Amino acid sequence: MKLTKIVLSILLVLSVGSYAEEETVDVNFRDLSVKDFIEMVSKITQKNILIEAEPTGKINFVSTKPIKKSALFSLANSILGGKGLTIIDQGEYYKVVKGTDAAGEGLEVSSSIKGETMKTVMFPLRNTNAAVLRAKIKPLLDRSAKVISFKENNVLAITATPRVLESIAKVINAVEITGEKKSVVIKLKNASVRDVYANAQNMAKKIFPQTIESETVDIFKDDATNSIILVGQPKNNNRMIKYIKQLDIQGESTTQKMYVIRLKNSNVEEMEKIMSKLISQMNNVAMKTPAKGAEPPSKAMVVSDIERNALVLLATAEQMKNIRDTIKRIDIPKVQVYVKAKIVEVDSNMAQQVGFKYGFNGGAITSNGLYTLAGNMGASALQISPALLSFLNANTNNFEGFDTNGNPIYSNDPAFSFDAVDKVFALGATLDLLENNGAARILSEPSVLCTNNKEAEIYVGQTMSILTQAQQSTTGVSNVVNNYSREDIGLSLKVKPRLSSNNKVTLEVETVLEDIDPSSAQMADRPTTTKRTVKTNAIVNNGEMIILGGLIKRTGGKGVSKVPLLGDIPILGELFKNTSDIEQEQNVVIYLTPYIVRESGDLQKLKSMLAELEEVQGRYNTFFNEALEEKTGIPAEDAIVPASRRIQRKPKSNLSILEEA
Repeated sequence: MKLTKIVLSILLVLSVGSYAEEETVDVNFRDLSVKDFIEMVSKITQKNILIEAEPTGKINFVSTKPIKKSALFSLANSILGGKGLTIIDQGEYYKVVKGTDAAGEGLEVSSSIKGETMKTVMFPLRNTNAAVLRAKIKPLLDRSAKVISFKENNVLAITATPRVLESIAKVINAVEITGEKKSVVIKLKNASVRDVYANAQNMAKKIFPQTIESETVDIFKDDATNSIILVGQPKNNNRMIKYIKQLDIQGESTTQKMYVIRLKNSNVEEMEKIMSKLISQMNNVAMKTPAKGAEPPSKAMVVSDIERNALVLLATAEQMKNIRDTIKRIDIPKVQVYVKAKIVEVDSNMAQQVGFKYGFNGGAITSNGLYTLAGNMGASALQISPALLSFLNANTNNFEGFDTNGNPIYSNDPAFSFDAVDKVFALGATLDLLENNGAARILSEPSVLCTNNKEAEIYVGQTMSILTQAQQSTTGVSNVVNNYSREDIGLSLKVKPRLSSNNKVTLEVETVLEDIDPSSAQMADRPTTTKRTVKTNAIVNNGEMIILGGLIKRTGGKGVSKVPLLGDIPILGELFKNTSDIEQEQNVVIYLTPYIVRESGDLQKLKSMLAELEEVQGRYNTFFNEALEEKTGIPAEDAIVPASRRIQRKPKSNLSILEEA
């Protein structure tokens, strides 16, 4: 036995000498006691080793090649570990202790796994929970190893041999790398972060297992920068980035924004009233029927900017889609109606005399009678431009003009009617004839451009001071204090057009004619006024004339006619005077013709056509007056002459005056 030890020692020494430069030893022994092995390691490594309790047992080691000198402690720990022993570093010396008691021997504490003996290594964890990892790696440790987790700083403390520590370090590094999370900031370009955030969160929960902490992706939002923040493994973050980019498209946001819509044709105050009612109803419907699981919808609001004629709205993109569409349909060019009026006061007595003079329907002056007369006078055809013909065709059932005898030319359409043209030209000739003979007086020829369904008003008159109160002065002076009020006396015409179907116009007309009673008995500051009113609705075609009558005023009194100078002689002058009761009836007739103006450019065209129509009417009147004078031998302007003009022209006797009366 002793010989065997000596041979082994010589071999070890020789081996050390021959391989000194490589720091290797050739170890090969059989049935060597544990104590002898420890002594051999001590001699080779030149380190003191304390053995408190003599270890028992024998060991065998078969080597085919030398081993490194630094590996002897590792070999010793492996051999002693099987015996429940281990070598620990005590600073100045090494010590052989039981493996289960090694942790309590004041082992070295380090952050490095490199070494020769058992020690305690601290593993700070960044991505893994220390308590969870402790439970996972505990089965990988031998009975002598210890592991402790520190929750506060997420650190693992492991006491084990270098070989075990190396294996555990690899496991921890693999887990840490796998669970390493990085943050990524994604700035949205089109969509709102509030719209994308909820969808991204739900998507992350579905595609990544929530039971594995390392696989989860945490999602945050930054409203200030409109960004999404991802915290997770790079590969998982990349999957989420692709999904978020698909959501970051221009779409309908659920976030309310401010919108400004400038109106092109409508009044902003009127539009605000309409949209306020519609938006209020839209909000009520949205609140009653919210989407399942969705947040309560935001209420839209609208205010008007009068200075800029614009609507300012607070709404979501989805709400604005309906609002814009509604405003677009309402804010269109408004159809207007050009109403041309003529207000004529006709003296019925004088008009009747004109009719008798020329034999018009027994004294009744009508457009039909005047047209019949004009058609039989004979004259060259009136020349009308193609543009005016087209204008008349649009309003008078395809009228084509007059023939050489002055008769109207009908179109090939069997349903053709000449009524409208008859009114246009013959009625104008009627008024011209009455006006020339003093039987008619045109009070006003107003025209007004009305917006559809909006009232327009024309007033022509004067303001008079009328005595309302007179009282004696209380100052002691015999003065009378009079109080006056200012009253409007004149003609007021209110027209409200409303477009109907088939190119028709509904006219709401109200006419008020106020006048002063011309009786001589009235005092200047206390006149008696008359008031005549017509209020009616009528439906007419575009360009068709309507006539409103019935505004009749009757006046009476004694009329005195006398021969100048002779009639003023006392007593004898009675022979040269004629006194009679005079009663006058005046009829105010209103002629209204509406023209539909659908576009702004149509207004200029309409004015041009009306000017040409007036010129044709003048030629028609001239033709009629010449034909009438030629047929009757009486100048049209001399059909009837007022009595005052006749007396001034040629003095007559009292008998002659009576005969004329």
